Amino acid sequence: MHPVSVENVISVPAEDAWAALDEFGRVSEYNPHVATSKIINGPETGVGATRECVFEDGGRIEEEIVEYSPGSNYTVEFIDVGSMPLKRNRVQISVEERGDAAVVTMTATFEPKYGFLGTIMAKLMMESRFQETFEEVLDGLEAYVLANREDSTETEQTGVLSE
Repeated sequence: MHPVSVENVISVPAEDAWAALDEFGRVSEYNPHVATSKIINGPETGVGATRECVFEDGGRIEEEIVEYSPGSNYTVEFIDVGSMPLKRNRVQISVEERGDAAVVTMTATFEPKYGFLGTIMAKLMMESRFQETFEEVLDGLEAYVLANREDSTETEQTGVLSE
């Protein structure tokens, strides 16, 4: 198994970051690689929630929450990796408060397909690709939460929803 972890401090309150992450079926709102996402089985969030993610290139995966601590973290198991070169992938996402900011950590533990060749691929390409993707997702999360906070502040001030 290959571990990859990225931790970013994002300039939004931890509860706002968690609220966005906890809308499990809406990952496409902030993940720049996911074209569409939706809940396909189980509850909207928490253990058993299962989502489908369709990527810009048409590839797809299915993920299920297998561990869940409200307001803190959850662990997702890929139950259908589609065409990805993975046998197995687990990703834990956690949120901690640090002053007015949130520390969001994404940690993947994955096993590549293709035996020894897959292990070499993992070291040469996959680990860095996971890290890059996690950084892009966390940047997207911060931008998404900030945009939604601005929209809600504008609505509160004017009483009118912006279009």
